[in-house]
Amino acid sequence: MTAPEICEVAVTLPVLGRFHYRVPPHLAGRARVGSRVLVKFGSRKVTGVVVRSDTLPPDGVVPVEMSEVLDDEPALSLELVDLCLWIADYYEAPPGEVIRAALPAGSGINAKSVYALTEVGRATADGQGSALPPKQRVMLAKLAQSDLPVAAASPAMRLVIEALITHGLAELRDQRKGARARLKREKVVQLVGELAPAREASARSPKRLAVLEALAHGAAVALEALEKRVPGARLAIRELVKVGHVAVSDRELALDAVPTSEDMLVIAPPVLTGEQVIAVDEITAALRGEPAAHLPTTPVPPARRPFTPFLLFGVTGSGKTEVYLRVIAEGLAAGKTALVLVPEISLTPQLAARFRARFGDLVAILHSGLTEQQRLGEWSRLRRGEARIAVGARSAVFAPLTDLGVIVVDEEHDGSFKQEEGVRYHARDVAIVRAQRAGAVIVLGSGTPSLESAAHAASGHYRKLVLTQRPMARPMPSVEVIDLRTYMPDGEAFLSAPLRTAIAETLASGDQTILFLNRRGFATFVLCKACGHPFRCPHCSVSLTYHRHSDRMSCHYCGFAQRVPETCPSCSASGTIERTGLGTEKVAEAVALEFPAARVTRLDRDVASGSKIEAVLSRVARREVDILVGTQMVTKGHDFPGVTLVGVLCADTGLNIPDFRASERTFQLLAQVAGRAGRGDRPGRVMIQTYRPTAPAVVAAAAHDYQKFYDAEIEDRREHNYPPHGRLIVVRIDGADEHEVAGAAKTIAELCQGAAARTDGGVEVEVLGPVPAPLSRLRGRSRWQVWLRSPDRHALRRVARMGLTASLSSTVRVGLDVDPISAM
Repeated sequence: MTAPEICEVAVTLPVLGRFHYRVPPHLAGRARVGSRVLVKFGSRKVTGVVVRSDTLPPDGVVPVEMSEVLDDEPALSLELVDLCLWIADYYEAPPGEVIRAALPAGSGINAKSVYALTEVGRATADGQGSALPPKQRVMLAKLAQSDLPVAAASPAMRLVIEALITHGLAELRDQRKGARARLKREKVVQLVGELAPAREASARSPKRLAVLEALAHGAAVALEALEKRVPGARLAIRELVKVGHVAVSDRELALDAVPTSEDMLVIAPPVLTGEQVIAVDEITAALRGEPAAHLPTTPVPPARRPFTPFLLFGVTGSGKTEVYLRVIAEGLAAGKTALVLVPEISLTPQLAARFRARFGDLVAILHSGLTEQQRLGEWSRLRRGEARIAVGARSAVFAPLTDLGVIVVDEEHDGSFKQEEGVRYHARDVAIVRAQRAGAVIVLGSGTPSLESAAHAASGHYRKLVLTQRPMARPMPSVEVIDLRTYMPDGEAFLSAPLRTAIAETLASGDQTILFLNRRGFATFVLCKACGHPFRCPHCSVSLTYHRHSDRMSCHYCGFAQRVPETCPSCSASGTIERTGLGTEKVAEAVALEFPAARVTRLDRDVASGSKIEAVLSRVARREVDILVGTQMVTKGHDFPGVTLVGVLCADTGLNIPDFRASERTFQLLAQVAGRAGRGDRPGRVMIQTYRPTAPAVVAAAAHDYQKFYDAEIEDRREHNYPPHGRLIVVRIDGADEHEVAGAAKTIAELCQGAAARTDGGVEVEVLGPVPAPLSRLRGRSRWQVWLRSPDRHALRRVARMGLTASLSSTVRVGLDVDPISAM
């Protein structure tokens, strides 16, 4: 007797581990690695993905039978499955949750077990079932109204239902919940076997001959298209199927590419600068497996050549995108595919438009601003090979590309590449692993590289390429630091006298201005002037922000919103509620009043839906906007030749955050926003307003001096053993009851301290905390942290895993954040 086939499945639920299922005979051979399957898990059936086939279950485990295989072809390649398992292991995440992130959103299928009436049962219920005992009669009537989920049935109810099942009146069946997003399918017809015998057998039927001629090239043809080409073809096809000359099957319906902005015209590639030529040559040489012409090194056989990511360090406006385009063109010519990651949804339309202008519909777009149906369509185009370049935000790292040759991570320093909830992966680091496993080249581009990447380049682990000059010999913008202790800004627009004058001069010359403030809303806090009562979110430890456009106070973390009351809820005073603080909405309104002839608009999260972002960016590109007010969304990668002035309204907002990366983030934001100026024919200038003009981040950004900032910051990190000199894991604990959470954090810290004391080889693992998170309450849950720090990641992970063994209340949630980028 042949042993049953056993598969290892990761269910798309937040549960650790993988589970074994028995493949029934009728599904034998179909449950391949990467295939989605429907499996029983508890009282319901859920989607899972096969991660290993032909495995053996642990001793004593009797696998449950698999219910169904959902894919004709595996949804995920073996390469992507292995990548997901690596992510689950490295980031201490449930493998099924990682797998779900790799699948198109909304494509999952679930099912639950329900009790339902049979046909005999319905007929009996229509006749009231008078011959049945009273309890069975009542249950029969209940099931006649609706099916009953097994999970909702009490033990007493199940006894009654079992009696109905015995009489053939009820049954246990699966109630499936279909996918929210699914691809349409079409019937296709294809020739089977040789054409000549088929022609000979159909010589007396003109219709059948016409169908065969239409299929002569061998490729499948859509049935609908074939019927248009050969009127009355359906009967002829049916006859040809009977004699085995053609076959009819289903396939996914091909979808059009997601449209992008039409403002990007197809233009000839520009002439490269000398630095760009060197960068392109070195990267393409690595792509071909050859030593670069500019490197005086002895050629190394490909099998022995070490994997080395490229760090493309280019000042803002130096033409990094053109380097990406040239390298990808080389990859496509070699039969490879390419993946381009960008940090922000606002960047994707503009960058995608540039790639579409060069490569047409070979480009697929993947980001959360698309509908689930659009994302599924683009994912399917990539999987079928119709598109060969994926451009998107963080989750695009899972794009279903085969023969991957080039990966680009643009603005690699950006914190939005790190997923902060659920599976806490860093897309840049995952991209590096994916490139290494695929034998692809990876280019990390930035004008302000992360300290980790810069340190890797300094140590030789990354190969550093530099672009120090802007094309056409355009100079970097001049930067003026305005001390707000000397030049007091006005209360509404927060403009100092020098910045106000500069805006007026820019408008008079017909140029554009960007004003940057990293706070959205109209008033960042609301209070009662009579008693000082602050309006705070009831679910999070933050103030509510007033938004004039909606006339509501809202929480930017959980979405809670309410109207501003007429009277104070604390002292009952009337007319004393004051909206204070500064946000982009207030600034935009005040600037419009200050400069009534100017066309003012803003770009922040409140207007950041996909189509609105593209509309705003297109208007700026067409010079239909004179002043753009925005948050950090305006700092990232945009190329607007008409912008000659950038004003930073307050450079200090990020410096006081309790986070060891605060200075680095401030420097990056200032340098990036400054880089938006002077990218056209006219020189640019930048004005940075600050109360701390001597802060290292401000001084270095004003001087366009990355190296100066890096040298100072890397020493500060070394002194405190922060990355890149040490490794971190944060144990994050949250729950509804603050006392339970605090107690759980203390228990976990004690377990970690005990494990750290027993670390093999005397490797030091520091346990810091427990402490409340700086944002101590979020969405109604109290939050605590335990920080672990060590130069040895293996010892660090062992201590962190010990913290997860704590016996805690089921209402307390514990998770590990490996390589955290935020202390909040």
